[in-house]
Amino acid sequence: MTRTMPALAVFFLVTGAGLVALLVPLPLPARILLVIAGGFVSTGALLTLSAHAAQGAEEIHAPPTPLRQPVTAVEISPTLRHDLRGILSPAVLCADQLTLSPDETTRTRAGQILDALDRATDRLKAART
Repeated sequence: MTRTMPALAVFFLVTGAGLVALLVPLPLPARILLVIAGGFVSTGALLTLSAHAAQGAEEIHAPPTPLRQPVTAVEISPTLRHDLRGILSPAVLCADQLTLSPDETTRTRAGQILDALDRATDRLKAART
């Protein structure tokens, strides 16, 4: 299925609903409801056809290699490493403060943020200069 198929479905459904509302002798509220219903149906068609197209594209272009590639050390300059750690440090401090929150969800999310920031700083430490 091509990428233009969902767009064509939306175009023809909305155009058809508009033409029916224009040509069929209906009261004004019925015409408005018909066009709105056409919009809802075309939105559903767009979402459905886009989802099917995306699934088909994933199956066709699926990489034969595993999803996670081994991490190799990259070369970055010491200045860039210092700048990136400087950018990450305020986020670490804020997440540390959020771990003291009385809300359980906030504490859980703060832990997830800290884990992600720790992984980022570990990658920076592992980077070669």
